[in-house]
Amino acid sequence: MINQFKVYTLTFVLSGFTFINKSHADTIAPPIETQVNQVARWFTGNFNNSAQVANNPNVPLIDLSTCGVQLLGTNQAANTQNIYLQQQSNAFQRNSFYSFSEVNNAVNLSVRSVINPDIVSEICNRPKSERIINFNNLVPVSCDLKINFQPNFYTGNNAPDGCPTSSGGKVVSNVTIRENSIDALDRIFDSQDNLLVNTPIKYRRVASIPEPTFTFGLLAIGLWNTKKALSQKLSRK
Repeated sequence: MINQFKVYTLTFVLSGFTFINKSHADTIAPPIETQVNQVARWFTGNFNNSAQVANNPNVPLIDLSTCGVQLLGTNQAANTQNIYLQQQSNAFQRNSFYSFSEVNNAVNLSVRSVINPDIVSEICNRPKSERIINFNNLVPVSCDLKINFQPNFYTGNNAPDGCPTSSGGKVVSNVTIRENSIDALDRIFDSQDNLLVNTPIKYRRVASIPEPTFTFGLLAIGLWNTKKALSQKLSRK
């Protein structure tokens, strides 16, 4: 009985030690390269804020679609992850270009507006090899945020200065990115520093961007051949 008690005690101590080590590991920031890849992956997919709208009908319903793209016409730092973003609601459509990169041992998010949205609209529905954006179709000046690692999420903001708007005001942005959610708040001020917009949007993942796969191709061919065989069999009867 005493030996069994010692075994149980030792097992409990080791289990507790493992749990503590795991909890401690979750709080340690991974290398910057890993952070860039992870936050970009979490940011990619299809999202909407339907759950938020259900609780507050005054908030507009917005669909958010993001996907990885290639950028042509400029040089970028190694391990830069480029993402095209499209927001769609009944009132507006917004097309933007996001870049996650390593800057001074930290993750930097650069946001640029698209000059001619028609060229890239619905680009996330194209095959991955055709998701290409030319730098000439982007506004050269970017709005940047420093992204900070936290256990299980990333957060960033550009307060208090924000980024200037074309009307002489500014936009102060805050974003929190988790594996299946994006919480965003853009506070828009006019040239007199009056707050015009201050509505947080809570996006939740709907689905990942579907990628064409070889398996899907084989499945489609198999279904087509089956249908053809059945048609031939019925025609002989």
